[in-house]
Amino acid sequence: MSTTITTTQPHAMELGSAQIDDGMETETRVSAITRQLEASAIPREFASFAEEVGFVCICSMGQLLFAIHLSHTFVNQITLIDALKTTSLNTPWLIGSFLVANGVSVVISGSLADLINPKHLTCAAFIWLTLWNLIGAFSVIPDRMILFFIARAMSGLAVGTLCSAAMSMLGRVYNPGLRKNRVFSLMGAMIPLGCAIGFIQGVAAIWCIPSLPNESLSLKDFDYIGAAAAIFGCGLLIFGLTQGSPAQWTPYTYTLVIIGVACLASFGLIESRVRRPLIDNRLWKTPGFFPLISSYFLGYGAYAGAWQFYAVRFLLTIQQKPPIIVACYLLPIGVSGTLASWIVSRTLHIIPGHVIMMGSMLAFATGPAFFLPQQAGTLYWALSFPCFIVSTFGPDMSFAAVSVFITSNVPRSYQGAAGSLVITAQNLSTAVLAALGDTIGEKITGQPEDSLDLMALRSIWWLSLATALTGALICGFFVRIPRSEEKEHVS
Repeated sequence: MSTTITTTQPHAMELGSAQIDDGMETETRVSAITRQLEASAIPREFASFAEEVGFVCICSMGQLLFAIHLSHTFVNQITLIDALKTTSLNTPWLIGSFLVANGVSVVISGSLADLINPKHLTCAAFIWLTLWNLIGAFSVIPDRMILFFIARAMSGLAVGTLCSAAMSMLGRVYNPGLRKNRVFSLMGAMIPLGCAIGFIQGVAAIWCIPSLPNESLSLKDFDYIGAAAAIFGCGLLIFGLTQGSPAQWTPYTYTLVIIGVACLASFGLIESRVRRPLIDNRLWKTPGFFPLISSYFLGYGAYAGAWQFYAVRFLLTIQQKPPIIVACYLLPIGVSGTLASWIVSRTLHIIPGHVIMMGSMLAFATGPAFFLPQQAGTLYWALSFPCFIVSTFGPDMSFAAVSVFITSNVPRSYQGAAGSLVITAQNLSTAVLAALGDTIGEKITGQPEDSLDLMALRSIWWLSLATALTGALICGFFVRIPRSEEKEHVS
């Protein structure tokens, strides 16, 4: 009897242990399925799918309006210079005035959106944007040139706030997963679409944006010292780079650049010591973060700063196309960008993010690669058309991959600040590469009054190509992003 008891007891224990393991495994599977269903369903903040669609459209307006304010200037850069009766040396300020203010705005508005009601911040930004767009419309005359650049800067403040507040709201409403991937891909599609009216969207925002739950934080938790260091750093750096070429790089311009870099370095030191930093310090320690943001910085700067702006100038000045024709040439960008965002939304949970990033870097490189062999008489359909189709995949693919990765690796209360980091990288990279490109072009051009000839434009495109390929190498060797999964935010 004792022998029987001795041999059956372990067997009974093994059965019990196996049942417990099976139960735990079943519970884990059920929990995973539940999380997947919750992440794929309409968020509880919305009463209907229509309300969710309206909310996502409003959040996407920041990126859409950002594209509008840049692309309109790209196409009309020669017209605006003539209308303001200024020299081509001030051409960088057509986009620089907007980018300086936009860069300053996103630094603080992302963290503010995490601490206060982002709905109020968004509605105020739409009103501010409408007001200054109206002022800007009546300031495109020589006597009001300064007012025109001020209006551009004030618009940059509003658009930066819209982008950061949108990242905060989307990041807090959507947990990491398939639905979040699709929403951020749609937001990326707004960059090439680029058309809407700020006032109408501002009115719609009052209805569509839900009142998000309080995160038990207030303005007392805001890092004012770090924000000041970041504002001065980004502002002085972008200002110094933009003013460098018009001022022939006199001592005060590169002094501003040096001071700006020093302020950004002090910002990093401050953030490591404050109780609640503007951006969660865990993000800096996330494996692969620095190579990821570096490759995005290089790729986006090569695309927007050193290629696209000067590609439009090539069409306007070398091929002598009127602005309305150039605008028509750029129409395929909207279709291609929307297609790229749809593809990313369907593949980000299937294909590793670094593969998508690598594809975007190669798409960035196609821009200058297709324009380098062009001549004054090159047909649009031969090189420009396929170039605009393929290169547009770059910003849309990379924005979705980077945004989902960054916002999924910080707590819910840091979504706006993390998202603003992506936009700051866009602004800085565009300003840096545009300034470098303009400086290189002016040193090489043989045209009078500092207008850029074909040789100068090609030298800028070589810079763009080298920068994009460097970003591709960094991405290929150092960036590893796993497939997107349904999960909760980092706590």
